[in-house]
Amino acid sequence: MQGLSVFEKGLGYLSECISYYTGSCAYLVLYLVALIYICIYGSKREKEIFVPCSVFLILTVYNPVVPVILDHIFDVNSEYYRFFWITPVVILLPYTATVLIMGAKDIKQRTVLSVLILLICFCSGRFVYADGFKVAENIYKMPDELIEISNIIHLDCATEYPKVFLEYEYNMQMRQYDPKMLLTIDREDYLYAVSNPYTEEMLKDDDHPQYRLLAALTRNQHVEEEDFLEALEMSKTEYVVVNKSHPLINYLKIAGLKTVAKTGEHVIFKYNIKEPYEFELVDYSVVY
Repeated sequence: MQGLSVFEKGLGYLSECISYYTGSCAYLVLYLVALIYICIYGSKREKEIFVPCSVFLILTVYNPVVPVILDHIFDVNSEYYRFFWITPVVILLPYTATVLIMGAKDIKQRTVLSVLILLICFCSGRFVYADGFKVAENIYKMPDELIEISNIIHLDCATEYPKVFLEYEYNMQMRQYDPKMLLTIDREDYLYAVSNPYTEEMLKDDDHPQYRLLAALTRNQHVEEEDFLEALEMSKTEYVVVNKSHPLINYLKIAGLKTVAKTGEHVIFKYNIKEPYEFELVDYSVVY
C-alpha cells in the first residue's frame, strides 16, 4: 500500500491495511464475536456454512503472519489487504444480528436489541459524515474541473482516443469517468513513483519511457528536455495536465509544449507527436 511497508509494520501490517478502510479493526472484532456466537449457539447447518470458511480465513487472510511470509516468497510489499468485505464476513455479521433480533421473546426485547446493535455499529467505526456532508458537484461524482479538462482535450484532439499524462488524483478519477481518455501512467507506476527515486539505468530504459515523465513531473528529478520530449514521443503522450503551482511549468514551456487551456487549478499542455497515434479498440464481435 502507498506509504505502508510490511517490513516496517511486520505483524501489524494486516491491522494497518484494515484500519486504512474502516478507521479501526472493530469490523474484524465484530466478525469474530459473531463467529463465536454461531459456534456456541448456532444450529448444525449454520455451523456447517460459516465455521469452515471462517477458520480458513482466520488461518490465512486474517493471520498477521501470512503477509510477512508471502512477502519473502512473492514480494507482495506493494500490495495490500482489502479482505474485510470478503463474502463470509459481510454475510455473517448481518445474519447474526438478524438471528438475535428475531429470536427475542417480544417486541420490547427486539426493540432493545435493535437499538443496541445499531449503537454498536455506529460506535465501532468512523462516522461516514465525520468530515461533513459533501454534495457531489455533478451526477458523475467527479470534480467539475476534471470534466472540463476532459471536454477541452477531446475538442482539441484530432483523434478519438487522446493519450494524456495527469497528476495522480486526476489520473485515478479520469479512468473512472472517461473511457476514451488513454492514460500514460498506470496505477502501479504511480505508486512506485511516490516513494522511490528513479536510477540512471531506469531513466535510460526505452521500454519504459514513462519513467522519465514520472521522474520529472512527480519526483522533480532532473531530466534533460530532449530526453523528456523523447519520452513523450515514445509513449505517444500528446497532452500533459499539471497543477498551476507545479514547479516545472516553465520547464514544459521551454521544452516546447504549447498551452492549450487553463482551468481553475490546472494547465493543459500539448505536445505535437511526430508520428500520430491511432488507437483501435479490439473487435470482440467475432469469436472463433
